[in-house]
Amino acid sequence: MVFERVKRQVKAKAFDAEGNEVAFDVRADEEQGLKQQEIIDLLLAAGYFRARIKGLSDFDKVVGGMTWCITASNIDVDADLLFQENSTIGQKIALTEKIVAALPRMKCPHRLEPHQIQGLDFKGIFPVVQWLVKKAISTREERANLIRQRALFHFHKDNQTPEEEAFVQRQDQAAASTKMAQSSYQPRRQFKAPERTAVDRHTRVQSTLLEYGRRYGLSRAAAGKSSKADKSAAVAKALTPDQPDEEDATKQQEEHIKKLMSSMADATEGTVSSTALGSMMGAHSAEIAQLSEDYRAHAAEMAAAENARTGGTAAHQRALDALNRQRSQLAKKIEQETTAADAAEHALAQHQAAFDEARAARDALEAETQRLDALEGDESNKPLIAKLSHLLRLFDSLKQQEKDFKGTCKGEMETLEAKIEELKAQGVRVMDAHDASTISEQYQQELKKLEKVKVAAAKRTRQIALVHRKIDEIPSRAELTQYQRRFAELYEQVNAKHRETKQYITLYNTLRDVETYYNKEQGLLTSIHTNFPKALKSAAAGDLFVDQLEDIVGGIKMSKQKADAKHAREQEQRDALREQYLRLVDKERLYYKTVRDYEQEMVRNEKLTNKLKKKEGAAHK
Repeated sequence: MVFERVKRQVKAKAFDAEGNEVAFDVRADEEQGLKQQEIIDLLLAAGYFRARIKGLSDFDKVVGGMTWCITASNIDVDADLLFQENSTIGQKIALTEKIVAALPRMKCPHRLEPHQIQGLDFKGIFPVVQWLVKKAISTREERANLIRQRALFHFHKDNQTPEEEAFVQRQDQAAASTKMAQSSYQPRRQFKAPERTAVDRHTRVQSTLLEYGRRYGLSRAAAGKSSKADKSAAVAKALTPDQPDEEDATKQQEEHIKKLMSSMADATEGTVSSTALGSMMGAHSAEIAQLSEDYRAHAAEMAAAENARTGGTAAHQRALDALNRQRSQLAKKIEQETTAADAAEHALAQHQAAFDEARAARDALEAETQRLDALEGDESNKPLIAKLSHLLRLFDSLKQQEKDFKGTCKGEMETLEAKIEELKAQGVRVMDAHDASTISEQYQQELKKLEKVKVAAAKRTRQIALVHRKIDEIPSRAELTQYQRRFAELYEQVNAKHRETKQYITLYNTLRDVETYYNKEQGLLTSIHTNFPKALKSAAAGDLFVDQLEDIVGGIKMSKQKADAKHAREQEQRDALREQYLRLVDKERLYYKTVRDYEQEMVRNEKLTNKLKKKEGAAHK
């Protein structure tokens, strides 16, 4: 075919009998109009408000919007749409080629050809414009984020927000409170062990912990004893009879710790041992108990004061921990929502792609149906269509015969197999060699018939395909009209270019002649200016100078006469061409008038012929 699809909303040219131009519209497509409006809405939503201008053509709106989106995506396009509207076909093709060349650099997933943009194929342009608008919006958001981050970076160089200032103050206070708490609750040495040379590692560890008031082994045993009930302890003891008693182990550990403490001295005094301390406690036990109660009360008051002083730090730490937990929960929730949104977008893209494929298939079927309807409506294709219909019916008949034959063969085979199985069950000999050879020969004959039928069907299929190709090679009336219009536009473009080139050549020749005359004039004036002082010196030189001037004037007059003669010839040639053009215009008008009269006479002749036939029919009756 000449064209794969027909250009929509194209106004072709035709002429009536008088030679006047008659305009008619090719059948429009509603879906093309819907896609065009969706493209305009997308461009307006993206911020290209130039698409609202009613004076612009559809080509300028669409191409301008695509160029704006490409430029907004940080891709250069060599185009100037603000001062080059309503371009010629050559300029439109060049501009569309630049746009199509820029799309692969942007990694556009959709394919677009220049003739689709120039022909305003809105169904093919829509997915590209949709992708370009998304790309422009995402690029705009990225640029806004970069600008915002840069502005915040420069702001934070010299300034702080009120929240940051308050946070810095709270941070200083929290650091001071933390430092105070660490200094208040740092480990303090209470006892000092004597110098020992040969002790095991476990004893050294317990001695070091006891020096700082930590009774590791005893506290662990006490915790285990308090956390278990008597019944659980009895059950555990019954289940493990071979292990040593836990109470004996605890007593041994307490004795070991007391033995270590008895050998230690108080770290504050440095000279009093635990044995001396025990004898002193036995002598003054009542006073020691009273002092111990007073010390505990004083320690409780000091602990309450310390807690009141450090309560702000603890509250701040608790609030900070709560905010951190809330932030982590929000981050997890945002991540989950983002994952769900990405999955939804992916599913939407898949559904949209499937929808676009289905729509494209439907459009292709509709276009094929319209093309076949147009071919059926053409009178010149009726014999070919009738032949094709006959071949198609014959092909369908052969296929149905083949199907029936296969079904019959299958049924007979099943019947024969059933009979064979029945005979085998009865113990009867199935067939002899002669019967087997006969059946084999019959089978081979049937196979040959089947091959012949397949060959005939293949020939018919090739003939049908050949007829299909011949039908496809015949262009429709709309395609021929569009083809003619394209040639007319190309001829007008070539003619305009030729006329423009011819004007440039004429202008160049004229300016070249003017330059020559100016150079001659300059040379003459220079010569006169040079020889004039010499002519004033003597009469002979003056006469010679006058003779030279007369010769120069004579040459100028001859040149003027030649130029006038050439101008007169050009005018005569122009007048002759104008008269010839007017005669041709008169002939054209006479031709259209004659065609109109001829059509009227043909209509009149047809009417008279019909009347005559009616009268002859009435006379015969």
